[in-house]
Amino acid sequence: MVRVEPMRAPDTRVHCGTLTGFTVTTSHLSEQDADGRYGNWMLLKRIWAEYLIHYIPTTVLGIACLIVFAAGTAGIAKQIEPLMDEAFLEGSQAALVKNAGIMFGIAMCLAVSSFGQQYILRAVGQKIITRVQMNLYDRMINGDMRHFDSENVGQSVSRFLVDASMLVAALTQTLVPLIKDSFTAVFLIAVLFWQDATMALIAVFVFPLAIWPMVRIGKSVRKNSKGIQERSGDLAAFLTDTLRGVRQIKAYSREDYESGRAKEVLLARQRIILKVMRISAMIRPAMEIVAGLAIAGAIYFGGIRVIEGEISSGVFFSFVTALLLSISPIRRLGKSNAELQNGLAAADRLFRAIDGLVPLSDKHQDVILNADPAHISLKNVSFSYPDGTVALKNVSLDVFPGQTVALVGSSGSGKSTILNLIPRFYDIDSGSIEINGQDIRSVGVQTLRAAIGFVSQDTVLFDNSIRNNIAYSKPDATEGQILSAAKKANVDEFVANLPEGYATLTGENGARLSGGQRQRIAVARAFLRSAPILLLDEATSALDTEAERVVQNAVNALSSSCTTITVAHRLSTVINADRIYVIENGEVVESGSHDELVAARGRYARLYASQGNEHGLEESPQISGVEG
Repeated sequence: MVRVEPMRAPDTRVHCGTLTGFTVTTSHLSEQDADGRYGNWMLLKRIWAEYLIHYIPTTVLGIACLIVFAAGTAGIAKQIEPLMDEAFLEGSQAALVKNAGIMFGIAMCLAVSSFGQQYILRAVGQKIITRVQMNLYDRMINGDMRHFDSENVGQSVSRFLVDASMLVAALTQTLVPLIKDSFTAVFLIAVLFWQDATMALIAVFVFPLAIWPMVRIGKSVRKNSKGIQERSGDLAAFLTDTLRGVRQIKAYSREDYESGRAKEVLLARQRIILKVMRISAMIRPAMEIVAGLAIAGAIYFGGIRVIEGEISSGVFFSFVTALLLSISPIRRLGKSNAELQNGLAAADRLFRAIDGLVPLSDKHQDVILNADPAHISLKNVSFSYPDGTVALKNVSLDVFPGQTVALVGSSGSGKSTILNLIPRFYDIDSGSIEINGQDIRSVGVQTLRAAIGFVSQDTVLFDNSIRNNIAYSKPDATEGQILSAAKKANVDEFVANLPEGYATLTGENGARLSGGQRQRIAVARAFLRSAPILLLDEATSALDTEAERVVQNAVNALSSSCTTITVAHRLSTVINADRIYVIENGEVVESGSHDELVAARGRYARLYASQGNEHGLEESPQISGVEG
């Protein structure tokens, strides 16, 4: 059963571990607002402290190019003065050649610095987002399984693709131009004041009028960008869900229904995107009004001073050129700020996802588990899902070396939960799970899982060859070991009829194979691992009779040399188990051998009789009419 709970950021600093040579540290809750969002400054600070710091030399070079570009733009405006006064007004050809050469030199500097800042800083931005994605994936794949109970695959994919794309756009296409335009505006305003402080004060007096709408619009864009990301996540989840279940949709003629749902999801996303576009479109008109006031004021008051002889024509035209050149970067600052808010909203969502993933403690990773042969003991184990639903309550059971123990009971009773706790897919709330006296939390996670073979009802195959799917449990296995495991699991029976043999691609999640074939590959995978502990989660319940017989024979051969715990739906498959535990509502209600439990005429006997097995009890008022 899937348990859903909104992810929360932890209230302490935790280390997610080293990934490709660097360590990432999560942030404090104190850096978040009342809604759990990080502020702009804290997001930028975190990007700097955890990611950008790894590229300081490259970033400094990129910023240097950016400053040169800004200074060169201002240089063009400044050079208008000698061009006008020395070349044109004085009619000096030498001055004309000199100024033309200087202009060409500035143009060359602009060209080189433009390439430098564009490529270098955007490359840094791309490297940063790759690190963020690697960090997120590392946390997801190594963390507690609770994440996969609270979020579906589509939402996770959306976070990787949509949010990451928005963040990289913010870093490479918005933040860099934002910094460049800021420097350019500063240099050009400096030219304004250099040429004439009085006119500069008049011109820049109106610029602060643009700050208020820029801030307001930026906040609104940030707020609504979160909605875009949420709707994109909903869309990705919907597509993943329906495209995987397309056969069921067609089988029950639900195409129109799903098309209607798709329309709702797409229109909801469209509405909020259009809202952000409408808000963002308000920036340019506001900036045009401010720019128009500044230019009109400069022309009027500057023109009067030229007419009255207070300044030269060269100074005036240099001033106007600088003012005109400054309008574009100042106008772009408003647009870039709005776009930056989109990216920071994506960064906020990414970082909150990273912080919300529960790290699996592996403090004893160097401690080796002694598990061959294995004695598994659960002592008063209790476990609850994130939403508070109690799955297990004080469960105790023993599986001695070489034994096969079966867990039976109704759906949702806690059987599969027990299997998931032994490899530490989840950590228990209380009690202990021990293997040969070693608490599984006091040994390395990798050495624990290396001692376990796992075969589930829902076999997962990767879109790869049959050979590589078998070898997934032991990547360094020889060809002989792979073929031996395949033969023991009866995989060779159907592979012999495939044109490409073991090189045959299985398709997405084994779509090109039957259920029985997929299960045999899963059993072969466990055979290859040759682990001392085998966990079987209803490995044959979804198969037809013939496929079940073949797979069950392979499972029996595999479990004969292991300490085995099997979850069974069909009780006929566990009659020969050394011990059977009946689990109901998260508790052990009965245990014993098959014959002992049948003789006890309790819950197991009723389950067994209800399945119509010829070895069951004769139906009587005591055991009739029970649930399956």
